[in-house]
Amino acid sequence: MRAKGLALAAVLAALTAGTSGLAVPLPFTPIPITLQVFFVFLAGSLTGPFYGALSMLLYLAMGSIGLPVFSRFSAGLGHLIGPTGGYLFAFPIAAFLNGLISSKRSVSLVGEYAKVLCGMMVALVSTYMIGVGWLSYYLRRPLLDTFLLGALPFIPVDILKMVVAAPIAVRLRRELASKLSGG
Repeated sequence: MRAKGLALAAVLAALTAGTSGLAVPLPFTPIPITLQVFFVFLAGSLTGPFYGALSMLLYLAMGSIGLPVFSRFSAGLGHLIGPTGGYLFAFPIAAFLNGLISSKRSVSLVGEYAKVLCGMMVALVSTYMIGVGWLSYYLRRPLLDTFLLGALPFIPVDILKMVVAAPIAVRLRRELASKLSGG
């Protein structure tokens, strides 16, 4: 189990790193649209709280040492203290919380979807809370202003990511469980 968890954490960190450079900048906010949250959803749902958080910590470590894995293919510690730093620091916490909620398997498919979606929703809310709080401090603006800049425009896109990630997570969870049980 430990090797599987480490391998999945590494794969999810690599997938996050490989897709994060693809960013859609928005003219009214310093926060771009990326696929990072999609992989935070998968990390927690597929690997549980500890390996999910580890995958995001590995991702942050890659960017911190200079690999161009952050949005718009940027890197470095300076990126972590910029306007998107709060969102980046939120990813391990969000993956952990998601994994905590969704880690217990459900007998029914509906129950499985409910747990996964609930975990993803908590991950999203925690990412917004930390990211918007950081952005408010960084820009020296009220929380409401930074919520309008750093969360509200992203809610529809992030819900779409959740809708796409949930069936992928449920399917992969069932496949992984089947492989581990020999079935």
